[in-house]
Amino acid sequence: MLGYVLGRDGDIREFVATLKRLYGELDYNEIRLVRELLELTAHPGYVVNMAEKLNLTSSELSHCLRHLRACGLIDYWSDSEKSTKHLGILAK
Repeated sequence: MLGYVLGRDGDIREFVATLKRLYGELDYNEIRLVRELLELTAHPGYVVNMAEKLNLTSSELSHCLRHLRACGLIDYWSDSEKSTKHLGILAK
């Protein structure tokens, strides 16, 4: 199973600091995506088609996700690669 965490490697403090620093540099779609990702952390296990919800093509969504990851705002985990510590961060 593949999921995401806020901040690089699930560090929520780093996420908040990075978001404060970069907020003005994110484009409209990236800001909307960050808001939706924050909402999803409050509802672990909830599945949503983010491209459909934000009315983006899969290419546009992929671009936004790559940029957010490059900025250090999100990271990914996999059950086979990361410890369960990250699952707790996702659920907060």
